[in-house]
Amino acid sequence: MKNKNLQDGKKTFLGILSTIVVLLLGKFKFILVVFKFLKLHTLVSMFISLGAYALVFGWKFAVALVYLLFIHEMGHAYAAKKIKLSVSPAIFIPFMGAVIGLKEMPQSAKDEGFLAYMGPLFGFIAFLPAIPLYLYTHEPFWALLIILGAIINLFNLIPITPLDGGRIAAGISTKLWGLGIIILLIYSVMHISFLGFVIVIIGSMEWYKLYKKQKSLDKDKLEVKQLELLIAKLKQESHHIDSLEEIVKMAKLKILNQDIIKILNTLNSQIEKMKKDIYLQQLSGTLTIGEHIENDNQAIIEGIIKQLEEKVVGIKQEVQTTETYYKTDKKTKIKLFLIYIGLVIVLYLSYHYGNEILSNNPEIQKLLNK
Repeated sequence: MKNKNLQDGKKTFLGILSTIVVLLLGKFKFILVVFKFLKLHTLVSMFISLGAYALVFGWKFAVALVYLLFIHEMGHAYAAKKIKLSVSPAIFIPFMGAVIGLKEMPQSAKDEGFLAYMGPLFGFIAFLPAIPLYLYTHEPFWALLIILGAIINLFNLIPITPLDGGRIAAGISTKLWGLGIIILLIYSVMHISFLGFVIVIIGSMEWYKLYKKQKSLDKDKLEVKQLELLIAKLKQESHHIDSLEEIVKMAKLKILNQDIIKILNTLNSQIEKMKKDIYLQQLSGTLTIGEHIENDNQAIIEGIIKQLEEKVVGIKQEVQTTETYYKTDKKTKIKLFLIYIGLVIVLYLSYHYGNEILSNNPEIQKLLNK
């Protein structure tokens, strides 16, 4: 009996290994991506997660889960490489999943959708070899791998940010996030899912944040124009301290942005200091200001105006992103919708197929009848 269990364990291990090998051999062009992102902290976190899952569920389940999560994240890594986005290596978090961090945001909701759906697509491809492996070995483990892969990727397709489904839905309509919040909230209540509740809170906050940005878009665009006019005035009057002081004083009454106010306060402080220095020099009998002092003062003023200009450029870019990021053409919306629905259907059918296998498997039926 012991030898039989040993042989079964060896057979299962070889089966898992062969699945991974088959999958990678089917994707030669992706191998470089895998090695590029498989760095030390990925390996360390992977083995920590592997050990944590193994303690609770056993090694076979742990290997299957980590493998499925890894391939899913490699889908995102591959997509990021295709659209030339910089990302951090995959990090595994026990009982939470795995994540690849973006070092920069995609240029549009279209790119974000592509980045998002490649995860579930790779996740689907990851467990496909389990189908022929089950047909060949008739081991229930392969059916479990199919079910597990389908569940992980179906969950990820719930249309709520930060899940992949939410990022795909963003390219179709951000209104779908509301549907995702409802679906995940119902799921979380029914299954008492702490992770689900956390994602609902994050998703709700992101949706409200976007709603506020879009609602104040016209006001923000007007403020950007006013700030650009302010910079033009400051540059024009940069040699006249009294005029600058008056412009800054008037601007502070109209502007609400605290970062801009902070820079204007710095400029105002420098102007007051310059005026004080001039006054003290006049008191000491010096009627003229040295050219080097004027140049120094001018450099300080121009430096602060440049800081202000850079801040306004950043605000303008943010406003433009809010206005254009989620605008996608009809063709893109249809494409993302069809990909989304296609993934949901094939993953659901895979889940159903895996359940069918388990329910008809003699070993499983024997266990259920005990």
